[in-house]
Amino acid sequence: TDKLSMACGVEVRVPFLDKDLVEFSTGIAPSFKLKGKTTKYLLKKLMERYLPNDVIYRPKAGFGAPVRSWVNNELRNSIDETLSKEGIEEDGLFDYVNVREMIDQNRKNLQDFNYPILGLVAISSWYHQFIKT
Repeated sequence: TDKLSMACGVEVRVPFLDKDLVEFSTGIAPSFKLKGKTTKYLLKKLMERYLPNDVIYRPKAGFGAPVRSWVNNELRNSIDETLSKEGIEEDGLFDYVNVREMIDQNRKNLQDFNYPILGLVAISSWYHQFIKT
């Protein structure tokens, strides 16, 4: 959450950055902050008054972006254009045969190459923005 929110210029931790709360929390004994493998122990104990335990103590889960949908739908034409045979051969950054194989296998759901494909598009875009111009 931190990386994604900061990348978008959104601060999601504000409730815990109150000056008085920070000063108070620095005086709390470490044994109340970490109990066994339970982090944020005191905060979680307090929240037991308001939330069910399965919410408070559930494992952390990432916030995934819909990359599969982007690669296969919204960005499909842009990917085909950016990673075209002509473009790849002109730039000389990638091996077209390998890139095409990744795209084809991804579209046939034989292999999950969504993130690598998005990475290739990002590298190509960066190259065009900062090097080739």
